[in-house]
Amino acid sequence: MEEPSKTKSLFEQMNVGVLKYLENKTGVCKLELEPRRPADRPSILAWEQKNTVFLPEDLKSFYLTSDGFLLTWCVKIENGPVPVGRMYLNSVSKMMKFGGPANNTLVNPSLADLDADSDAEDETSGTEKPTFDSRCKIFELDPCDGYGKVCLVYKENKTAPDYKKSADIVSKVYTSDYMTYGGTDPKIEVWFLDRALRWHYIADSFTAYYRLMIMHLGLPQWQYAFTDIGLCQQAKQWFNMYAPLRLELDAELGMPGIIRSESNTSTTQIDVGKVFKGKSDKKKPVPAQTQSQQSQSLRKKPTVASAKVGQPPGLKSSGSSSQLAGKK
Repeated sequence: MEEPSKTKSLFEQMNVGVLKYLENKTGVCKLELEPRRPADRPSILAWEQKNTVFLPEDLKSFYLTSDGFLLTWCVKIENGPVPVGRMYLNSVSKMMKFGGPANNTLVNPSLADLDADSDAEDETSGTEKPTFDSRCKIFELDPCDGYGKVCLVYKENKTAPDYKKSADIVSKVYTSDYMTYGGTDPKIEVWFLDRALRWHYIADSFTAYYRLMIMHLGLPQWQYAFTDIGLCQQAKQWFNMYAPLRLELDAELGMPGIIRSESNTSTTQIDVGKVFKGKSDKKKPVPAQTQSQQSQSLRKKPTVASAKVGQPPGLKSSGSSSQLAGKK
């Protein structure tokens, strides 16, 4: 019984109170955190041997706590719950590699054929963009429901390390993939690949990406805040309802997607209390005193116009005899 309680406490520390925060938000329902067992060390070692790279220490520690991650939540409206938030990370076995060396023939094209000869840099961060060829090793962290991919990127070292032992040179340790892509302390980055196969920089470590995912509450397509494409209007409305401060902070930090969205469109502010009112709240009973006042006002007769003014010829006056006698 100690292991489940320990795992639960670790999850509460990793999620920095996001579960309690969402539970207290208006309209949030079906808040579900899928329980995951920790990955065992042999499976992690097998993944490293298969892909000839070492997992970074923060990601390895995460997998030894939970083999993947899935947190979903919905919003309750009149037609039923609508899925909104989703935070997901692949398990060790599903963190697959894609890309590879370019083909010399046109019979079997690959993603590496899309890479240009010169290295391009990200416009926002100034970081060199990943490539699909042998200069990088790319692994999928989150498939993002088909609107893109969050990737863990290993980049090839530009400079050779300073070896003091001749045995390392003789055994050609430097030429191995382990040392080419960072050795036991790899330098990895997290990038977002959109549907047009364009790269967008997100974070310089897995820990930084995990914190961004938690702070953005897994809202729909939140990764597009880090792109020049920008958030769609529907995503901005969800942000205004559940993470308005995060939207303002991203704009202050100069996120290209937030700046582009704000310059092109105007967002309507939504009153969350009015959106999630139930039918009973919308049709409140009218007090008895108000009903009596309304009935009295309806009983009052409208003022009758004078029969002498504008009286069409041949028509009788609609006023009473007493009213006409008083006017003579």
